[in-house]
Amino acid sequence: MRSRIQALPPSSVIHPWALGKSARNLESMWSSSLPSYLFTLVTGLLPLLVHSQTASLVQMDQLTPSPLVDEGFISIDCGLSSGSSYMDEKTGLNYTSDDGYIYTGENHNISAKYNGQELFKTGLNLRSFSTGGRNCYTLSPATTGHKYLVRAMFMHGNYDGKGNDLVSSPLVFDVYMGLHFWERISVNNTTKTYIAEVIVVTEVNSISVCLMDIGNGTPFISSLEMRQMKSSLYPAAMANQSIALQERHSMGASGLLRYPDDPYDRLWWPWKDSSGLLNISTNETIKHYSYDKFEVPSKVLQTAITTTATSISLNFSWAAPTSWPPTEAVPAYYLNMHYTEFLKLHGHEFNTYYNGHLWSTYDNPVIPPYLLAGYKYSTSQYTTDDGFYNMSIVATNTSILPPILGAFEIYYLIQHDDTMTSPEDVDAMMTIKTEYQVKKNWMGDPCLPENYRWTGLKCQSDGVTSGVISLYDTTNGDPCNGKSPKKKKNVVLFVAIVVPVLMVALLVSTLLLQIRYFNALKFQILQAKKNVKITYTYPNPMAELMEMTNNFSVCIGEGGFGPVFHGRLKEGIQVAVKMQSPTSIMGKGTTEFLAEVKSLTTVHHRYLVFLVGYCSNKNHLALIYEYMPNGSLYDHIRGKNAIVQTLRWRDRARIALEAAQGLDYLHTGCVLPIVHSDLKSHNILLGHDMVAKISDFGLSKSYLNAAQSHISVTAAGTLGYIDPEYCLSGRLTISSDVFSFGVVLLEIVTGEPPIIPTTVHIVQRVKEKAAAGNIEAIVDPRFGGEYDPNSVWKVVDIALLCTKEAFHERPTMSTVVAELKVALALEKARASGSISDISQGGANFEQSINSLLSAR
Repeated sequence: MRSRIQALPPSSVIHPWALGKSARNLESMWSSSLPSYLFTLVTGLLPLLVHSQTASLVQMDQLTPSPLVDEGFISIDCGLSSGSSYMDEKTGLNYTSDDGYIYTGENHNISAKYNGQELFKTGLNLRSFSTGGRNCYTLSPATTGHKYLVRAMFMHGNYDGKGNDLVSSPLVFDVYMGLHFWERISVNNTTKTYIAEVIVVTEVNSISVCLMDIGNGTPFISSLEMRQMKSSLYPAAMANQSIALQERHSMGASGLLRYPDDPYDRLWWPWKDSSGLLNISTNETIKHYSYDKFEVPSKVLQTAITTTATSISLNFSWAAPTSWPPTEAVPAYYLNMHYTEFLKLHGHEFNTYYNGHLWSTYDNPVIPPYLLAGYKYSTSQYTTDDGFYNMSIVATNTSILPPILGAFEIYYLIQHDDTMTSPEDVDAMMTIKTEYQVKKNWMGDPCLPENYRWTGLKCQSDGVTSGVISLYDTTNGDPCNGKSPKKKKNVVLFVAIVVPVLMVALLVSTLLLQIRYFNALKFQILQAKKNVKITYTYPNPMAELMEMTNNFSVCIGEGGFGPVFHGRLKEGIQVAVKMQSPTSIMGKGTTEFLAEVKSLTTVHHRYLVFLVGYCSNKNHLALIYEYMPNGSLYDHIRGKNAIVQTLRWRDRARIALEAAQGLDYLHTGCVLPIVHSDLKSHNILLGHDMVAKISDFGLSKSYLNAAQSHISVTAAGTLGYIDPEYCLSGRLTISSDVFSFGVVLLEIVTGEPPIIPTTVHIVQRVKEKAAAGNIEAIVDPRFGGEYDPNSVWKVVDIALLCTKEAFHERPTMSTVVAELKVALALEKARASGSISDISQGGANFEQSINSLLSAR
């Protein structure tokens, strides 16, 4: 449903104070009944996190992205004759036919009557799929883990002579992104171009777009476009979820804006429903911060809309679709607002309200930056019971000018709930298909969704991984029916299955001098993710461990599992050997050992301590890690030698960023999220070059499937760092790690422990000082004033968000990483003396910082 925008008097906005006495009593009850370090519980008026860039001022990046034509782009004109291509005169992009991307369907031209009425040249022809079922395009090459914008367009153009029937009986079909429902297309107009757009992080080296026949007419498609984006853009799009576009508008614009004005080829549609509003514009270039999360084109932000008086608010609204299949949940939304100031420095000041409630007290009011791209965005999804949403922009009492809006985007969440068939199985099947020229509609995932399995296949689930192929096609001409030459079948299966295994074995065997795994009485090499093992048997693993550690002579640490000894492999590589202590033989120690082995043999990242090997002999449990010679973060900021080993603020900011990246990898870079569950300064270790790595995964837990919202366990962790909501409910989530990391950030800033006897928790201590706006009262005095105040404020702000009591109000680690990059950049700029030249044309850095501090 199309969104609406209108001007309404401010009396239509429900202010938080209007909710009355009951809400205030609830707040009082919680604040008095919980321990002090749990601080005041948020009353739950708004389960939505937002972020405003105007509260994060850094040196501006003078560059606007300069695109390279077609780099990372795929542009397909569906239905174009085989082998054909052309350059689109409006965008300068090269479009090709869809042969090679799909092997089913028929090409058609739209009716000549509608030539010239298409919005895009790709609308002149299309591909239809009258055979039904699932028909998939494979967009390749793509890079695993990279972020892409994918867009599909559909214009009917009465290609089949049935256009007159569409009004009374719309043509309806579904579009899937791989396994995941993306959009339901309902065509009731022959000349309208229907568009589906999604931002996705790839799980494999291609992207699959599938059209599903649901029995309401023949699916068709006019074009498919894929655009690679920076991984830092649109943080809501992650490995375990995509976001699909519902609305994107450039306010006050006169026409559609896209590539080359937008280097990512987003479509910025002009807003038409602007009665009672004023269009304003400027010819000045709108610049961007270096860490801009959206990089809205300057041309989009050169126009805006406003109301005729400060007493009149800007309102826009939208509704959730009502025609989605009943199996799909009501969509959850993310909202991005974009704005800049180009009329008068600090002329606009406004608050934002989401469905009548203040949209985050953290960064209201908004003061748009002068000739700089500003934005405010959701960092967690938002839903309503009735499916209707309203956004209000209300000028403050001190604002000189009425509210302003440059652009907005509305996205809904696509949660990745299914486990796809093993890529190795898919590759083997495709090899067989190619070798034997199987004429089957084999495309997309072979086993999922279940109603669209590949013909001729039976799939089973082992309870964890879906889509194990147990039987291939048994019809004529296929390799498993006994009619193909036996020798040829064996060759194909050898090439498809055995050879990759041998190649992996050869690869991992070359790592023998650096990686050694111990299991019972055996050393073994384990290649990550493939579970391919090459085993070497030794008669006495304990003797090997004693030799490695020089008879356990140098103890370098002690933990709940047991002591840690310095060791050295025969090749001279230094290691740390964690041995199980006698007191942990039963119960906890063994459980922690198995958890740590499970986690660290499946994940590898530069900011996670590397597990070199392990010994699982029941009498001698041992973990062998890479050696981290510079101890822990705790040692450097609070240990007995901390005064001697004091780290500069720049070093601490860098260490915080590296640890955050490691934690973010556990949450988003693994097939299923891993919760560390015991993050603290003791478990952030420093290597030879002082690079930080997260360690100690003894309490870690992994999600069992992508749909899982939490892990139910008995609360465990370290006092002072443990998430209060997890402590109370026993529900462990990745946001539990976010809370612990927020405590670590405050520890890094202040140099203080989380808990000091006779006083409140570090979160409450910092919160009270931050309210006074005095950064000197917060920072570790050992810095001696050598720090950029805005860099420290940035870390304090994100730490206080991380430590919100309600888990849904905390940011993701991806957002934390982005904010810490900004903080480090600020401090580096101070150290190099380059921060003074922040901008031109009235964007005064000192005034901006003053406004930031006064907002506290």
